[in-house]
Amino acid sequence: MLRFVCVECSHAMESDELAPACEKCGAAVLLSWQEGVSVSRKQVDELPAGVWRYRGFFSGVDYEHTVTLGEGGTPLLRAERLGIELGLRRLLIKDETRNPTGSFMDRGSTVLLTAAKGRGVKECTCVTTGNLGASLSAYCAKAGIDARVKVHPNTDQGKLYQMLAYGAEIETQQTRPRTRSSLEVTAGNPFLLEGEKTTGFEVAHDLDWAPPDAIVVPVGTGGHLSMIWHAITQLREAGFIDRTECRLIGVQVEGQSSPARGARSAAPPTWQGTPLAELEESEPYFRKEAASAMRDSGGFVLTTTSPETIRATGLLARTEGIFAEPASSSVVAALAEAARGGQIRAGETVVCVITGAGLKDTRAISRLARETRRPGGTAWYSPPGTQIGATKAAILRLLSAKPNYGYELWLRLGAERKISTASVYQHLNELDSYGMVRRRGSVTSGGRERVLYELTKKGADFLSIAGRLERAGRSTRS
Repeated sequence: MLRFVCVECSHAMESDELAPACEKCGAAVLLSWQEGVSVSRKQVDELPAGVWRYRGFFSGVDYEHTVTLGEGGTPLLRAERLGIELGLRRLLIKDETRNPTGSFMDRGSTVLLTAAKGRGVKECTCVTTGNLGASLSAYCAKAGIDARVKVHPNTDQGKLYQMLAYGAEIETQQTRPRTRSSLEVTAGNPFLLEGEKTTGFEVAHDLDWAPPDAIVVPVGTGGHLSMIWHAITQLREAGFIDRTECRLIGVQVEGQSSPARGARSAAPPTWQGTPLAELEESEPYFRKEAASAMRDSGGFVLTTTSPETIRATGLLARTEGIFAEPASSSVVAALAEAARGGQIRAGETVVCVITGAGLKDTRAISRLARETRRPGGTAWYSPPGTQIGATKAAILRLLSAKPNYGYELWLRLGAERKISTASVYQHLNELDSYGMVRRRGSVTSGGRERVLYELTKKGADFLSIAGRLERAGRSTRS
C-alpha cells in the first residue's frame, strides 16, 4: 500500500490504486515522500541524464520494466538575447520542447506508464485538449497498452494528429464503460506528478546543486509548479542543497482561475472558456498547493493577456530560436512586465520553464503569422488548414463517400487543384502509413495493377473531429 496526502484537506491515506482521490473530500492527492530513503549525489551522477536519473526520489514506482522514450535531460540554456530585451542579465531557459512529444507531460507519462505496465493495466483513458492526450498516447504505444482519448472540440489539430499517429482511439463522447483493467488518467494523477517534479531536480543539478533565485512556470493545473517546489525541498532534506531560497513564480493568463482560491476535485476537467485553447485542460487541481509553494518560497503570481503571449511567442523564437506554444510563452510575456516593475531584479538568476512546443499548435502558428508580416503587409506564410495538409484532407473526404482508385481520385482532385497522379499516390501511401486509409484489394486492368483505397475508422474519426473544429472556429469568428 502506498501513502498519499490530500492537497485540499491534508488527509493522509493509504491506497494501492494508480488514480486515487481523497477518501474524505474527493480532491486530488500526492504521493508521500518515503521517510528514511537515502539518495546520494554519487548515485544520481552515475545514472544517465533523464527522468529516471532521479528515481531514488520517486515514491512507490517499480522501475524494473521502465517505459521510456528518452524524456527529461532537457537543456538549461543561456538566454542572452532575450535577457537583453527583458533587462535580465542572468536569464536561463529550461527547454521542455525537447521532450519526445514536445511537452513536459512526458516526464509524468514515463512514470505513470511504468507503474501501469507493472500493474497489468490494459487500457488508459483520458479527457484532453492536447498535450496530456498526445503524451499518454505515445507512452501507451511504447508500453503496448491501448489508449482511448476523449477530445474536446477545441483540441488543436496538431495535437490530435499526434494522438492518431500514436494509435490512440479518439472519441468525442465516452460511449464505452470502463473495464477493471482500464486506468482513467487526469492531469492530477499523482504518478504523473512524481515525474513532473524532475524539472526541479534538473534545474538544481544543472546549476551545480545551487537553485536559482527564481523559477518562472505557467500555473496550468498548479501541479507542475507545486512539484518543482517539492523537488527543491526534497533536495534540501536529502542534503543535496544547503538552501531553498528559490522563488516559485507562477504565470497565468487573464481568465484562468487563481491559485489562491483553493483546490478542485480529482474528477476529469469541466470545459470552461479560457483565452487560449491549450489552457482549457488546465483544471486547477492544485491551486491551493501552488499557492502554498509560492508563499513558502517567497514567490508570487504574474498575470498576462492572450495578445501579450502571442507577441512573446514571436519574441522568444526570434531571439533564442525556441518556438513555444502560447501557454509556455506566457512566462516570457509576464517576465517583461515583472522586470520593468522591479519584481525581478536585473542581476538575479532566473529560470523560465518553456513547457511545450509551438510546432504542434496550428492555432499558435496562425496567430503568429498574423503578427509577423512582411513590410508590404502580407504574412510570411499562410498556414495550412489542417495539420495533415489540404490535399490529404480532400482525399479523406472523397474516400468518406466511397472507396476509390488512385486514378479516379486524381480526376476528382484535378477539378479543384493542379496535382500530378504521382503526388496523389504519394499522399495515399502516407495516409496508409498513418492508418487513415487502407488498401482493400487490387485488380489488373490492361496489364496495370489498380489498388482500391478505402477510409479507415481512424481516418473517419479525424474527419469527424476536424469538422467539429472547423464549425467551432466559424462559430467563434461569427
